[in-house]
Amino acid sequence: MSKQRLLLAFLSAAVIAACTHTAPSQPSPGSRPGAPAPGAAPAPPPEAPAQAAPRRRVPPNPVVQDSIRRATVDSILKTIAGRENEPAGKVFKNVKFLATMTAGEFLKTMDTNYGRGLGWTCSNCHAAGSFDADTRKNKRIARQMQVMTDRLNRNELTAVKELDAEYEKVSCVMCHRGTNEPKSTMPVPPPPVAPSRP
Repeated sequence: MSKQRLLLAFLSAAVIAACTHTAPSQPSPGSRPGAPAPGAAPAPPPEAPAQAAPRRRVPPNPVVQDSIRRATVDSILKTIAGRENEPAGKVFKNVKFLATMTAGEFLKTMDTNYGRGLGWTCSNCHAAGSFDADTRKNKRIARQMQVMTDRLNRNELTAVKELDAEYEKVSCVMCHRGTNEPKSTMPVPPPPVAPSRP
């Protein structure tokens, strides 16, 4: 019996809610469509469509990015088990750089230098499930950046090291510092406050 009462109460509430909605006003005979009814206040002008709020860029969480990337690297290590010490160019397809590095070191470099250096996961450059594909723009950019890095280390850094041997090898991390958007400016410090005179 209580289920029937509950159902009846629910249906009653639905009927009451439907009846309380105001029906759209019907134009009176002889009136123009869109014209206000006689004696009615003029309708306010239509509001301009609201501008969409700019999309807020949420920086990636490095802990989450690291754990996703580590899981991917661990999965690949399992698939190449026993071949970690073979050259990366033999173990993996379409390796353009670092092909003579061992497959294990190659994955470590991908994880730490590229992935952590840019604060990214593997899928930021690689097509999911097809690491050898060159379809992603970021992968092509990364290769160009590697060409630049190699050139800096081979040519420009050699000249710098003649002046100061302490300079380290150029890497992705040197500029990117864990983000894909390395800063090209620094915040300007406020001017010094003049000491107050007694």
